[in-house]
Amino acid sequence: MSLNMPLISLLFFLIFSPACVASAQPKAGEDAQDKQHIVAGYIENVSIKIWDREKPVIMKAKLDTGADSSSLHATDIVIHKNKKKVSFTLTDQDDKTQRITCPYARIVRIKKRPSGYQRRPVIPVQLQIGPKKFEAFVNLTDRSNFSYKMLIGRKELRHGLLIDSAHHHLLSLPEGK
Repeated sequence: MSLNMPLISLLFFLIFSPACVASAQPKAGEDAQDKQHIVAGYIENVSIKIWDREKPVIMKAKLDTGADSSSLHATDIVIHKNKKKVSFTLTDQDDKTQRITCPYARIVRIKKRPSGYQRRPVIPVQLQIGPKKFEAFVNLTDRSNFSYKMLIGRKELRHGLLIDSAHHHLLSLPEGK
């Protein structure tokens, strides 16, 4: 049984047509940098620029594909609802502390196990992981019982970071260290 030439031509066209191939163009809300993926380890150094602070804070972060959002370790958190600002103490990986007051974007309610909820302020920051620099929202919480002071979730990993769970510190230190 032989196939006729018009049918072969049609199949060839459908397989290799640009309309059938996924576009490499950025989607709405993405920039070209987001489309260029880099491989990061499950632990990386991250630069966190908070609001009007001149110098970013550098710390180790766990890149967690199982977490939806990102969390930053903070203590002495005080929410000033009337000013829509939050004050907190931040400790970097060199154990230097600084008191920060900045605007918050919203308050989220996080379900705690085994029961109950915790309210956390969410602040806008600029993150840099290796060569990737992007705007993000992180919630503030006491992570003193965790190994890493920052957790980077899927919302931020979507900026072109692929995670190699078998390795850590695959990327160079962010600028500012």
